[in-house]
Amino acid sequence: MTFVLAPPTVSSSPLREPTKTLREKGADSFHAALAAVLAAGLEKALEAGDHPRAISFINRGFAEGSPQLGCDLLCRAMAVVGTARTWTVQLAPLRQRSSLD
Repeated sequence: MTFVLAPPTVSSSPLREPTKTLREKGADSFHAALAAVLAAGLEKALEAGDHPRAISFINRGFAEGSPQLGCDLLCRAMAVVGTARTWTVQLAPLRQRSSLD
């Protein structure tokens, strides 16, 4: 009886994304929490018909969150109220990265 050792098989692992730093994980967590708070506040403002307050939440989404968050909030407001209403929102200026980032 002869035993033949098979060469070890190396499974090719799919490309992994680099592990996030603690700072990046914290930023993701912050943005998720911010999005939840702003979305809840927007819903309450829309239910109450308080459009200036709704616009304030949308503006905060752009300013403190991200362009995508602001757009998501604006789209939600337009879906509830309709596109016939004029929405005036303020886009946040682009932030420049500091040398510490």
